[in-house]
Amino acid sequence: MIDGLFAAAAGMNAQQLQLDNVAGNLANISTTGYHAQRTAFSDLVYNQIHEAGTNTTDGAGASARDIGNVEAEGSLQRTESPLDLAIEGGGFFELRRANGSTVLTRDGSFQLDSNRQIVSADGSVLQPPITLPAGVQAQQVKIAGDGEVTAEGRTLGRIAVVDVPAPNAMLAAGNGQFTTTAASGAAAPLAGASVVQGALEGSNVDMGSEMATMIDTQRSYQMGSSAVKLEGEMMAIANQLRA
Repeated sequence: MIDGLFAAAAGMNAQQLQLDNVAGNLANISTTGYHAQRTAFSDLVYNQIHEAGTNTTDGAGASARDIGNVEAEGSLQRTESPLDLAIEGGGFFELRRANGSTVLTRDGSFQLDSNRQIVSADGSVLQPPITLPAGVQAQQVKIAGDGEVTAEGRTLGRIAVVDVPAPNAMLAAGNGQFTTTAASGAAAPLAGASVVQGALEGSNVDMGSEMATMIDTQRSYQMGSSAVKLEGEMMAIANQLRA
């Protein structure tokens, strides 16, 4: 009887994690470059029971875990702003924060800081750094598909697109940014990706799919709650019988 209580409680905990992920996905449906979080379910440890010549299993429900992001690209949204950039294909832009740490992002909403360097919305510097000379306006900047940055016939640098061996093993750092880990591997230049100027990648969240998952998850959670209540009532009856 106690195993049934554990199984129901474990199922509720797993459904709560999925519901949290769905809520996060829906909250970021308009976030530039956001990729939806995915949840996977698996059985908890089960024991083999050998009775009367039969083999059965006995366990305590299921668990859930984050398994990274949906890798499909979001749709490109034209802005015509010269420092808005999107990536066609895999990969990330690399940024250096004020504290010296490095993060990766697909949010290409860039601007100029007081030093005329290209930076993200939160002030992190695009890597490798690109500085516009005095007198050169952002509207004069041309960025080719390979990332080469030019203005008035002068080459100012090249925007790099990088990737890691296991992107889903990176850690979320907020604002659509990620940090690499030992499991993800280090960032390295990515061949084949194309930079698109004057556009941003929209979120790849599918609202219809997320809403359907949310309803299914809520109902599963309610079933688990009912099972916990029923198990509690059965244990109370059993205790009364023993008394």
